[in-house]
Amino acid sequence: MLKMEYRVLEQLSKYGLLTDFLKSKVLENKIKDINLSEVEKAEAKDHYIKFFSLKNELLIEEHRKKNLLSKENLLYRMNLNKKVQKYCEDKYDEFIGKEYLSNKEKLDIVKYSMIRVKEYGLAMELYLKIKDDNDDFNELAKKYSTGIEKKTNGVIGPLPLDRVNNLMRPKLNKNNLNILNKPFKYNNEWILCRLEEYKESKLDQKTVMNIKSKLLDEEIEREIVNCYINDLHTLLN
Repeated sequence: MLKMEYRVLEQLSKYGLLTDFLKSKVLENKIKDINLSEVEKAEAKDHYIKFFSLKNELLIEEHRKKNLLSKENLLYRMNLNKKVQKYCEDKYDEFIGKEYLSNKEKLDIVKYSMIRVKEYGLAMELYLKIKDDNDDFNELAKKYSTGIEKKTNGVIGPLPLDRVNNLMRPKLNKNNLNILNKPFKYNNEWILCRLEEYKESKLDQKTVMNIKSKLLDEEIEREIVNCYINDLHTLLN
């Protein structure tokens, strides 16, 4: 594997890409010995081309070139999710029941609407428009919100409650369904939110997948921290 120069890491950090890069490197190391059967490879490819709407070989080749992927790296991308799935099955299956019982409430599924703006005055104005004038929350989010939720008309989710920011989580309590929260400040932004849906978790296939994803994320985070503390180059070399 090519050694990464420190200046490259600095550039990744500058553009906010270092953490995602390190997570991807840790994940690559974890799944490198996972083997897929020919059937599993075919399933992985089929899922990939459907996700990106690559209906023929020409579109697959255009996708490869557009994303600067070698043929080898394209296969890596195609097989990635299937290999991660197999890794999680081998590593975490025995912990699912205990993890579910310990974190049942955090695994409840929420869907909420959110608006982020820079100024408190604007946040209060939007709050009153929604509360008193019955203006449409989602239309206002589309027009005013500064975050990525702008693209979804302010709608976030459905997602497990433990994936929600800690400051936001209490405001999405199941007792607050359809209640508009007053603006609150977070990271120099003023936030409006309203809980739209709340579903108590069940130990179904989707919940199992969410638990495995959470356990994997936590494992990767620990390795990244250890890497910083000890020697970053042990991860990159």
